[in-house]
Amino acid sequence: MEPLDALVAFVAGLRHEDLPPTTVAAVKAGVADALACALAGSAAPLNREIVERHVRWGGAPEATVLVYGHRLPAPTAAWLNAAMIHAHDFDDSHRASNQHVYVSLLPAALATAESLGEPISGRDLITALAGAAELQIRLGLAVLPYMHVGWLPTAVFGGLGAAAASGKLLGLTAAGLANAIGLAYAQTQGNRQGLLEGNIAKRLTPAFGARAGVHAAALAEIDVTGPHELTTGTYGLFALFGNGSGGELILTSGLGKQFAVEEIALKPYPCCRAAHRPIGMALAAKAQLGPFAADAIAAVDVWLQPRGYALIGHPFAIRQNPQVDAQFSAQWTVAFALLHDAPALADFAPAAVRAATDVQKLAEIIQVHRLPNAEPTTLERLSVRLQDGRQATISHADIKGEPSMPLARSERLAKFLACADYAHYPLDAATAETVFAELEHLEDIGDVAPLIARLASRPSHASSHHHGAG
Repeated sequence: MEPLDALVAFVAGLRHEDLPPTTVAAVKAGVADALACALAGSAAPLNREIVERHVRWGGAPEATVLVYGHRLPAPTAAWLNAAMIHAHDFDDSHRASNQHVYVSLLPAALATAESLGEPISGRDLITALAGAAELQIRLGLAVLPYMHVGWLPTAVFGGLGAAAASGKLLGLTAAGLANAIGLAYAQTQGNRQGLLEGNIAKRLTPAFGARAGVHAAALAEIDVTGPHELTTGTYGLFALFGNGSGGELILTSGLGKQFAVEEIALKPYPCCRAAHRPIGMALAAKAQLGPFAADAIAAVDVWLQPRGYALIGHPFAIRQNPQVDAQFSAQWTVAFALLHDAPALADFAPAAVRAATDVQKLAEIIQVHRLPNAEPTTLERLSVRLQDGRQATISHADIKGEPSMPLARSERLAKFLACADYAHYPLDAATAETVFAELEHLEDIGDVAPLIARLASRPSHASSHHHGAG
């Protein structure tokens, strides 16, 4: 028997009544966070041009493109909205499976819901997202330990999760859902080369999974079949992506007792999650040392876990996309935090990164080291030494935004408002705060379409923000 069958059947049969209040609360927070990221992402370099190209191609007006307000075929709308969510690397993360989750699930679910032409309740949306996240995260956990570092887990598993979310909203049976997920597997993609080179492709990669999921579920709805032996098959996930290995028991162990969405972290800073702990340690060191001038810093050393080192440990250099270069640099993010404060959206704009010569200068002297012990219990640490002899060494066991150190409501609201103001067509604070409050009661909404429409109501004579060229 294919081990994934039980997990697929669980998703197909999941009801809103099966979800604990903590799970519902986690999904609502995740939805609001992803929508905030989409608002901000609409202003990322080249996003306007990307949207315009897809509008030129046209198609059935099935689903809404957030912020811009165009209506396009469901797979296309899902792709564009996912690209916006991931544009600033501000979206959620699931640390254990090394994935962003809502970036693929939410755009696929919303596009599919709109394409049905009938009301979709908040309860149904929450249920679909909780079940799909369970499938996506468990697959990631089962394969990640054996996975080549060149694969991008969000892209590899995000399309399968998107197919599950879309298929659930279409009302597919377990057999139909299995076909949808199999058809998404037939489109599986996602490597890190774009991230390695720091180009625009990096932030577009998860969007391909969102589009594949919508497409796969729509095909399954008309009885198109897909492969079923997705984990144990000769060319299944374990064989191709897990180097012949996989944690089969992870797929079903404790299923329904605790939901994986409760383990998803929300980001306080718009950059690689691996940089969040170093930023926090730099801020703590700065507070401990007291005031100092930029030229008073004699040495800064950062020790990172191997996975984090692989993502952000390389020397900082401005290449073709300064935004990604800074977001994925321990040297740049630590230097910024020491000299200024926690970096915000505007600080990663390409023009701002180029202009921050003080940050670049300090980044040159920061030494990043790879911890030899790969055990998760080995703490990352940061050391700062000043010319006058003052020194601070900081270790943080946890990261702000993780479920063990969650963002407060006030912090999540502040992020939503900041993202709304940063949008290509900025959303006024009163409207943004109203939408945020409504999302907190998503399970009580009979139809999510009007709420989403308020995030896509482009004014007829709108002014737009432009935050630096690429």
